[in-house]
Amino acid sequence: MTMKSKILPALGAGVVALATVIAGAAVGDLPGAAATCHRSVAIDPQVTVSEGAGTLTFTVYTASCAAAGSVAYSVTDGTARRPGDYQLANGVLQWSAGDTGSRQVRAAVAGDGLAEALLEDFTVTLNNPSQFVRVVSPVGRGRLFDDDTQLRAATVDDRLCLLEPRTSPPPPPSPLPSPSAKPDPDPGAGTTATPCTVESGNIMPTPFGVNTALATDQTVRFQTFDGDLVAGLDYVAVDRTVTVPAGATTVIVPIQLLPRAFTQNGKHFNIVISSYSAGQVVSGSARVTVWR
Repeated sequence: MTMKSKILPALGAGVVALATVIAGAAVGDLPGAAATCHRSVAIDPQVTVSEGAGTLTFTVYTASCAAAGSVAYSVTDGTARRPGDYQLANGVLQWSAGDTGSRQVRAAVAGDGLAEALLEDFTVTLNNPSQFVRVVSPVGRGRLFDDDTQLRAATVDDRLCLLEPRTSPPPPPSPLPSPSAKPDPDPGAGTTATPCTVESGNIMPTPFGVNTALATDQTVRFQTFDGDLVAGLDYVAVDRTVTVPAGATTVIVPIQLLPRAFTQNGKHFNIVISSYSAGQVVSGSARVTVWR
């Protein structure tokens, strides 16, 4: 065999291998492509509703790339039990390629008219993700706030922020809005859709709730404390007395995230509520965790 006849087959094989690598890289660069792209999903870590609410809703957020995929969820009784306290079956959530929307898991809450523990709970766990789905925060805890009691109580939920990559520099800090009973869902310039509902100016709506709506305004002290995330570097500290308007069971307190928070992953700061003017505080501390 001549030298030329030896070189040509080897060169041909090399060209084929190179073409395969280039084709694979090109596919991986396509939006939603399965070759290199993984969708991140996370469920609300904690959701509390009054028994009279009728429905408890978890949001399952999605970020990173919009790959096609699915994730299952399983439901486990805690002190709240089916069917007497709530109803929710196991299920599967699905996304097609390019779909960036969140999903919701809704439990029907039974108003039983019985005086029980102030907080009863169950869990929803994300599991069995498909090949190109990555679960970053799998467990959601549903809590039912008893309203068949003379006790008046307030509580606060753990929260998460599943961040999208930035498409432009963050907007400059803006003045914090006043607490309100309704969050403004407008996402703000300088960000892509942000599954934690960071609003204009990087304002994260953070709720707390009471078990019974009252006929007059009440107040709660709301404070933030450092964890892995630090006030002044990652978020703007809050220490204020917040009004619970007459007739409301949930109040939204705005917390401003600073640009450095958008570089963190799996880190948190803490919230503490106290001094509920109409009664007592139950489970009054919570975490806000940032995921990317």
